[in-house]
Amino acid sequence: MGFTRRCWSGRRVGVLLALLGAGTGWAQGEPEQGIDPGPPETPSQQEARVEALEDEPEVHSQVASFAITKLHDSPAVVTAVTADEIRASGARDLMDVLLLVPGFFFGVDVSGVVGPGFRGLWGQEGKVLLIIDGKEMNEQLYSTMQLGHEFPVELIERIEVVRGPGSVIYGGNAELAVINVITRGIQGSTDVLAVGTYGQLSHGNGRRSLTLSGRKVFESVPGLSAFASASLGQGQRSDAIFDDFYGDSASMNGASRLDPTVVQAGVGFRDLQLSLLYQRQDTTTVVSVDEVLPTPANTDFESFHAELSDRFRPTDRIEIIPRLNLTLGESYRDSDETSDFFYDKSYRRLRGRALARWAAFDFLQLTGGLDLAFDQGKLLGPAGVGQQEPFNGDQDVVSYRNFAGFVEVYSDNPIATVVAGARFEDHSFFGSSFVPRLVLLKSFGPVSGKALYSRAFRAPGIENISLGDDVRPERTTVYELEATVRLGEGQTVSANAFDVGVTDPIIYSYDTDTDSEAYRNLGRLGSRGVELDYRVRGPWGRAQVGYSFYRPGGRNDVEDYLVPGQPKAFTGLPTHKATLTGTAKILPWLSISPTAVLVGQRFAVGAPDDEGVSEVQTLSPRLLLNLFVRAENVGTKGLEIGAGVYNLLGSDFRVAQPYNGGHAPLPVFTREFMLRLTYLFEPAYDDE
Repeated sequence: MGFTRRCWSGRRVGVLLALLGAGTGWAQGEPEQGIDPGPPETPSQQEARVEALEDEPEVHSQVASFAITKLHDSPAVVTAVTADEIRASGARDLMDVLLLVPGFFFGVDVSGVVGPGFRGLWGQEGKVLLIIDGKEMNEQLYSTMQLGHEFPVELIERIEVVRGPGSVIYGGNAELAVINVITRGIQGSTDVLAVGTYGQLSHGNGRRSLTLSGRKVFESVPGLSAFASASLGQGQRSDAIFDDFYGDSASMNGASRLDPTVVQAGVGFRDLQLSLLYQRQDTTTVVSVDEVLPTPANTDFESFHAELSDRFRPTDRIEIIPRLNLTLGESYRDSDETSDFFYDKSYRRLRGRALARWAAFDFLQLTGGLDLAFDQGKLLGPAGVGQQEPFNGDQDVVSYRNFAGFVEVYSDNPIATVVAGARFEDHSFFGSSFVPRLVLLKSFGPVSGKALYSRAFRAPGIENISLGDDVRPERTTVYELEATVRLGEGQTVSANAFDVGVTDPIIYSYDTDTDSEAYRNLGRLGSRGVELDYRVRGPWGRAQVGYSFYRPGGRNDVEDYLVPGQPKAFTGLPTHKATLTGTAKILPWLSISPTAVLVGQRFAVGAPDDEGVSEVQTLSPRLLLNLFVRAENVGTKGLEIGAGVYNLLGSDFRVAQPYNGGHAPLPVFTREFMLRLTYLFEPAYDDE
């Protein structure tokens, strides 16, 4: 029989994703979970299967388990966004997409970097994992990410967001959530894509970019495919005025640069695949830690990722997938040795993984694997200059080893679907971590429910260890309940409640008396809340309404994240967020997409003064309104024109620092007008 429909239905999933315009992406987003399409089907078989699937609007997902499931049967709370939804909405980057996902918001860190917060908790350092085509994009020094004009959305075919812990599957950078991005890559077609964007802010230049992408399937050599893409861009965070807590101000216009470069390439022959990804973002900022700078400072991020993967099937019930990854990068780089913020270090990760699946029975799939990684951090410039210090006090180079083993049991039976898994990791510096997961799923006609229990952890990064005071992984326990109701044709509503508890969170601290900094494990954190999501789709278009609410829950005794006098909120992140987005088809070729995001009251907390008193700044509720118009097949097939206005109301929209580090709120999402031209050339058009 082979694998069951849920456990191994690769051909069906591939066709469904194609129908939805989502694609499968290069290396399936995370190739260790990829599914072999199997032998070619006859045209009559394909036609019959497509007709059957057209009546099933459910999106399939594999991001939260080693088994393929329908989205509402995934053993996690998952939000999926397709390519058509991204392009119709006019989203400019990942921030625009994540802003509409329940539970997500943003905060500002040092050097003007903007990162994610989730369910009231600051997720920037090693708590939220970003994956692009199976490659983990969090930089390895601090385990952070840089959001804002970071990756060309026109290359994205699908985004899957696990709104909950993913450590059992992904390890120590997936404590709170996982963002899985699948790009164009190889999808069994030959085409060329060209996209140009031009943006204008109210008082300065907006985002400009040019993206080219091509794919080729070599029909003369069955199984051979290749792709390449390149994107160059310029932009800036805002053209507004930044005001620090000390009464100084600076214009961000021309001084908040976000200039990305992204290059992808790959070749595949049947199951053997090699893919490459190069990403660089050059930035400037008017504030480094807390005060306005005399002149803008440069901070650059650069990384290179290579992956080689294969797939073997000894029998029709066993699949083995080996993967080899190489990651090289530099982050928070300021290579000017005369700068007060000089910082020039590199990181390297060599990682090998092997996964094996066994469909023991039609209702039972067993998965297990091993994961071995070698990390290295290296000084590229002199120590004792600017912000550059040796690793661990006196080392120019540090190296670490991490070994992990994981297992998952997926049982689909008439009583309930049961998913149980666990991961064990052993790190050469801070020792071992063990995290289990148990999920129960059950459907009753149009109603489906989930009960989830997960343990997760955040593993310290290279610099966390270097600056650590006997730092060790922080531990997280999460309980979740989700219910989804299909109200009728094209309508679903889902609600979930969550309880997150973090033990021994890794906290950064700075001692002004000794001028020393350190990472320590301190206290406990926790949040509780609910998230609601309603979707409707019809011939007229689609619409989605979302709502997120959280409160600090359990024991919260980490002062860095608490707001003085406000026990019902964490620093920086809104307790309420409501979203509305949709696309209305005015004509078969013309659509209009409004987006509205309302965030509740937030609080920004300054660093304590000499008497231990912190200034608290209240950020009033803000409404962000965007409007995007899209015309398809203009004059010729494949030519698309889009025009949008962002922050239509001109709201003073700022993100705060989600801890009391002294950084005042940073302007983001300022008003921008943008024009986008897209042309997709497919040789198949000539045959129609």
